[in-house]
Amino acid sequence: RLATLIADSVTQGRTVLVYEVGRSKPDQTATDLANLAKQYVAMGADAICVRIDSDDTPTGLKDLFMVAQSVKVPVIARDYLIHPLQVVEIKESGASGCLGVIGQVNGRGTAVLSSFSAALGLDAPVEVVNLREVDGLAKAGVVFYAMNISVGISVALPGFGADLAHGILGNLPFGAISMVGVRSLEEAVKAKASGADSILVKHECIEQYKDNMQFLTMQLAYAASGDD
Repeated sequence: RLATLIADSVTQGRTVLVYEVGRSKPDQTATDLANLAKQYVAMGADAICVRIDSDDTPTGLKDLFMVAQSVKVPVIARDYLIHPLQVVEIKESGASGCLGVIGQVNGRGTAVLSSFSAALGLDAPVEVVNLREVDGLAKAGVVFYAMNISVGISVALPGFGADLAHGILGNLPFGAISMVGVRSLEEAVKAKASGADSILVKHECIEQYKDNMQFLTMQLAYAASGDD
């Protein structure tokens, strides 16, 4: 599971890198995504995130299943999660976690959906956009928080999301686990410096370096290590 991997890595001062797999063009297949996932793991990805929302792919659960079967690292699904049935389908597709429980969207049902996911053995980071949300969710027992993934602080202003994530990261409850989504190497460096336990390397970031993946993976590995 991703949470276990993060806990082990944090003690070594290392941030976990989660590479996102998504379709760049309509004719890509689930097999193509599985091959991409294997490539990313070979290059140093600690875990894989598969975009399964219907806006991203017509065969999301098949994509997830194929990727989960192809690698030996934790695989999580990214979708907009509003119903427990979605979580069950993700579990049955072989994933070890789901990303898409959003405080601003799920409201009072956020903690329930998070707890349901945990009961199925899935990691389910809850996306937050302010400390008031964190405080309420912490009282409900939530321990895994995500920032700058889908909504709220993913604003089209350079550095805005990273800056706000920095403020939240510095005030998470003791023992909490964090994930920050990044669209650039600069955001990855800032997320690490701010104390992110894991970094979601978004598909948009990977696309920028698709012709020089070796450079991207080397720079991300260096950022995750925290070495000066």
